[in-house]
Amino acid sequence: MIRVVQVDSDQAFRDKVAAYFRRLDGFIYRGLDCAADLGPAVAGNKPQVILLDLYCQPRGGMEALREIRSSLKRDETKVIMVSSTPPGEELLARAAELGADYFLLRPVDVVVLEKRIRQLLQSPVEAPARELSFKLVQDICTAYFERMGIPPHYKGYRYLIEGIYLASLHPQWLNAVTQHLYPALGERFGVSGAQVERAMRYALEAAWARGNLDQLYAIFPYVQANRGKPTNSEFISTMVNLVGLAAEGQG
Repeated sequence: MIRVVQVDSDQAFRDKVAAYFRRLDGFIYRGLDCAADLGPAVAGNKPQVILLDLYCQPRGGMEALREIRSSLKRDETKVIMVSSTPPGEELLARAAELGADYFLLRPVDVVVLEKRIRQLLQSPVEAPARELSFKLVQDICTAYFERMGIPPHYKGYRYLIEGIYLASLHPQWLNAVTQHLYPALGERFGVSGAQVERAMRYALEAAWARGNLDQLYAIFPYVQANRGKPTNSEFISTMVNLVGLAAEGQG
């Protein structure tokens, strides 16, 4: 299990990180609003990663980092500093000297954060053999969506691409789209999981009503018999496979 402790006074940001990481298998998350609580929180149960706000209370991230490194070695615990303002070269050098392993600038994309953590820990990523970037997934999906005739101005268009990307990183979420995938997308876009589901469904309904049916049924032949359309999860699952194949072909 990868134990992650976050120290940040921003409750909304902590809630966002907590919601994402608690959906991941193999992660244990704990959030703190003050560095003064860090000692008791890690005593006897060392975290693999500490997310440390540069301006955390009570004395700032640099002093907290100094205290962390007095008891937790770099090969035991990685420290990722998080800042709302771009750090200068002097600040970066000081953070590295005190024992920081990485620096992230807010707003932080939680998917990127997860990937950076796995890279720092050299842990296997729950993804295909070739790591997929969002741009690669977006490019492949856009080409397919244009052929299918999915309207790009629908909100569901973007939600579907993001959902395919997240499902590529976490295939197990395809078995629990309502519990995991829709809420994760909702957090990324500031809407509810139900709104994500509905927007995706509208986009697919529009495609099957006004899109290229020959292309659609060629890609989803199992729905042609009853002239229906795939569910959101069926569509995303098929696209995850197609994206993986296309990515391997480009690699």
